[in-house]
Amino acid sequence: MKNTVEVFWFSEQAYGHVTDSDLEKYDSGRLGFPNSFFDPEKAHVLYNQYHEQYALADEMGFDGIMSNEHHSSYWCMKPAVNLDAAVISKVTKNTKIAILGNVIAVNDPIRMAEEIAMLDCYSNGRIISGFVRGTAVESLVGGIIPAENRSRFEEAHDLIIKCWTEPGPFRYEGQHYQYRVVNPWVRPIQQPHPPIWFPGLSSPESVVWAAKHQHPYMNLGSLLEYTEFLKGVYIDTAKETGFQPGPEHLAIFYGPLC
Repeated sequence: MKNTVEVFWFSEQAYGHVTDSDLEKYDSGRLGFPNSFFDPEKAHVLYNQYHEQYALADEMGFDGIMSNEHHSSYWCMKPAVNLDAAVISKVTKNTKIAILGNVIAVNDPIRMAEEIAMLDCYSNGRIISGFVRGTAVESLVGGIIPAENRSRFEEAHDLIIKCWTEPGPFRYEGQHYQYRVVNPWVRPIQQPHPPIWFPGLSSPESVVWAAKHQHPYMNLGSLLEYTEFLKGVYIDTAKETGFQPGPEHLAIFYGPLC
């Protein structure tokens, strides 16, 4: 059990050329905000600036760099978090790479297992694999029934771990996923698999799920008072499950460092 707190660098990688007057014409900066505002040449410059920040964070000694993904959003130019993690693996040498996270309920879990294993090999075992359920926007963009999000997430989670820990080939027949042959050739460096984190938006049900699986929970969306409540939920559930959580099992997204 660790006795220290770790600090990670994070940026949403916003498309910074959108103005307040642009946004006032539309109901939201998501989904309905036209992509005609996006200029690829300006984005090229921004992406390179963000990548330079990654290298600087590594040089400054941050414990890790966190990356995420969102869709149809001007304030996050990362629709594919694993691509960003690949960049981080090449512009840094020491820092952990926290993928927070892959929206596994709307993606092919076999491909997710392969990509994350590949990234772990790229980075020589520096990957932290975060799995998220995603917001309603991700369910809509991903084309799934929102009511099935949780069950799809939990099945995908179990299948990804199976890919990392059990030899292939094998056949898989589940509720949401069916594969005649599963044989992911690329395996992660970290054994039995990369650390798994579960970021969430303050649902106690999600905190309980994370604690039962002994996955660290990262709170992304509440004030400190409620975060303390969620911490208690996690600790109580962990004790019922039979393990003693430490500082490494709980994290909070703190705005001034974003």
